[in-house]
Amino acid sequence: MKMLAMLSLLLFTSLAHAEDFGVGIILGDPTGLSAKMKLDGSHSLDGALAFSSGKRTGAQFHADYLWDRARSWGTTQGPLDMYYGLGGRLVSYEDDDDKSKLSIGPRGSIGLNFNINNPNIEFFGEVAAILEIAPSMAADLDVGVGARVRF
Repeated sequence: MKMLAMLSLLLFTSLAHAEDFGVGIILGDPTGLSAKMKLDGSHSLDGALAFSSGKRTGAQFHADYLWDRARSWGTTQGPLDMYYGLGGRLVSYEDDDDKSKLSIGPRGSIGLNFNINNPNIEFFGEVAAILEIAPSMAADLDVGVGARVRF
């Protein structure tokens, strides 16, 4: 749990020094705080500190490197952009014997992002496949929708 808190703190403090970042919520599995930092016009980092109710129930931290605007569709309100990314996920949970354990594995995500410029809000929905490699091999799926305020 300490490692999870430390990684979250590093992510959110680095976001505080970015010029184009957003902070908000994600709902689904996981549910919690979400953040995104633009690296350039077509790449960004996103992450969440949340509660997972999936295969491993507990505190979750995930982060992804994203390729933004992989595909765009025009709407009357603005573009709807598809993105995809690679990253990792950590879940701190308790097993059947009430012992704390840490689940870790790579994560691949795909989603849609819709930006509103006034006010600076973005809405997103994503699906991520996870290959849990520790403490045992297993597959899991994260599905969420959310909103972030951009600064």
